[in-house]
Amino acid sequence: MSVKVTLECAHCLLERAINQVKLATDDPDIQMNVTAALLDFLSKSFNSEAVPSHIGTSRDLLVQKMTGRDPYAELKTISNAMALDLLPELRVLMEESSGQESRFRRATLIAAAANAIEFDVSGRDFDLDELRGIIERVESDLAIDEVDEFMSLCQGAKEVLYLLDNAGEVVLDMILISEIKKLGLNVVAVVKGGPVLNDATMIDAKEVGLDGCADKVIDTGAAAIGVNPDKNSKEFLDIFQKAKLIIAKGMGNFESLTELEPHCPVVHILRTKCPPVARHIGTELNKNVVLVRKP
Repeated sequence: MSVKVTLECAHCLLERAINQVKLATDDPDIQMNVTAALLDFLSKSFNSEAVPSHIGTSRDLLVQKMTGRDPYAELKTISNAMALDLLPELRVLMEESSGQESRFRRATLIAAAANAIEFDVSGRDFDLDELRGIIERVESDLAIDEVDEFMSLCQGAKEVLYLLDNAGEVVLDMILISEIKKLGLNVVAVVKGGPVLNDATMIDAKEVGLDGCADKVIDTGAAAIGVNPDKNSKEFLDIFQKAKLIIAKGMGNFESLTELEPHCPVVHILRTKCPPVARHIGTELNKNVVLVRKP
């Protein structure tokens, strides 16, 4: 069973669209024209068989086309800078963990925390004590805890395909990527092939130095939320289909991947930020999840 659009999605899709329009332009005429086009698009596309990540992609591309701007470009740069400022503190946190299992768990929790922190709207710095508190809250809010199975899968694999989510967040993912590499795996990190939402692209990967952490950085070949076989490049889809282990960050990747039968173990690391995803997973809203889906 896959995640489909529900009644709650109407409000979310439209609210985010309005926010994007405001970020993209101050011109009231353009704002009204884009909003009218979005309402027309939703009236034709919003139905119980629609996939949230797919309809969200179409919404974002419509805003970009009509305004000529990526609404999140500036915010992504800010997010990356804020997250990079956290790296020294995060490395201190990692050094407090002794033993491979303890370090792997903490790195996984940091990656989960990254999906909960919205760097571009926080507007402040985090200190070491606050970061500890965030990690502790991630642990206490971990509704599905399959970290041990996740680590076992890594120990039995040679390579992992790591599907990244947001700008800023990708910096904290680098902590987990480093720990995975210590287990002897090659890590292929995947960003989006063009701007969509505040998802990381090659521009963000270069800004944060992802290529110095992962063994290889590739993109999906498309400005599309999650994995979308109708839009992604053949090159990416070939790599995706050959993968023996996949890590997928965030709700967009989760939503889109439930449309596909897993051909290998997929480790989902996310926070349940919306009711449809929470219901599908079987958790309460705003809980952290480390979930393994298998063929």
